[in-house]
Amino acid sequence: MQAVILAAGLGTRLEPVTTTLSKPMVPVANKPFLEWLSSSLPCDDVALVIRKEQNDIIDYFSGNDRIQFVFQEKPLGTADALKRCKDVVRDRFLVANGDCYATQADLRRLSKAKNAVAVFESSNPKAFGSVSVENGNVTSIDEKSGSGSLVNAGFYSFDEGIFDAIEKTKLSKRNEYELTDAIMLHMQMHEIEAVPLSEWKTITYPWDILELNEAILKEKGSMISKTAEIRSGAVIEEPVAIGDGAVIGPNCFIRRHTSIGKGCKVGNAVEIKNSIVMDNSFVSHLSYVGDSIVGRNCNIGAGAIFANLRLDEKTVKMNIKGEKIDSGRKKLGALIGDNVKLGVNVTIMPGKKIYPNIMVPACHKVEHDLAEQPPLK
Repeated sequence: MQAVILAAGLGTRLEPVTTTLSKPMVPVANKPFLEWLSSSLPCDDVALVIRKEQNDIIDYFSGNDRIQFVFQEKPLGTADALKRCKDVVRDRFLVANGDCYATQADLRRLSKAKNAVAVFESSNPKAFGSVSVENGNVTSIDEKSGSGSLVNAGFYSFDEGIFDAIEKTKLSKRNEYELTDAIMLHMQMHEIEAVPLSEWKTITYPWDILELNEAILKEKGSMISKTAEIRSGAVIEEPVAIGDGAVIGPNCFIRRHTSIGKGCKVGNAVEIKNSIVMDNSFVSHLSYVGDSIVGRNCNIGAGAIFANLRLDEKTVKMNIKGEKIDSGRKKLGALIGDNVKLGVNVTIMPGKKIYPNIMVPACHKVEHDLAEQPPLK
């Protein structure tokens, strides 16, 4: 069986992480999310629909005989992206959004259906739109409505008839060809089975990365490289992921659901909790990193504090594309891009962002997102 992964999206809601990474290449449990997704699909061949400039995806998967690249020239929507694969797939095939995750067992069940939409019972259907189901079949998909509890989980099983429906699909108000519109047309000629998922995660906002990291670590267990150096006095609360050549400690505390990439160094008396520290970053002694994401090649100076809890214990909001979005989480730290340097004793308040290549002066308190270099003292 074949599969298509739609991975050409820009991922602007995840900036500054996606300023230098394609959205599907954001690491969770020390592997690009796209690797976890592609390996979970019960398929022999996978077509990745990407943009030509997504070199990080091309470089990572080149040489993988299971993977074939299909290029979407213009951002014309998910139906257009799937249309690019018309001459690549045959018979029945799976389709996966490049920012969604489900268990292998659920995806195997989905693969047995001829035409199907994976659905998930969500407590927040307004964020995803609702799917109406009668007698086990989908009757409508409404991305603007949250009237029901079932949502479209972004995984599908189709036969080649879906391409006829795509040809009839019209531009939406967003000037895109929507796959959900094509499915509604396909539904006029074919029954579309609703396949419920037992677990489901999607990466829409930065905190979703942390939740997916936690989910994969819970599912897979600890992944600690044999080449990592765990020094005396280091306490590791599993499950965690620690990459090749990482140096942990001495006398530090790595709390559960933390991923530390290859070549990282974690110094003396450091505590890292429920966070992702990407490759080749250094967290110096006497620092605390809580519920945060640290990009690649960062240097976190001694005594840095990533505050992750408001004093009034209200949920943390984050600035996403100019709008304050409530994370729904009482604990959420910082989001830091690649090549950031923090001077000693820097404090970052909850939910703040620091964009790539910025140097934060010693003793600075980050109370607002830093997209430009502040004056160095």
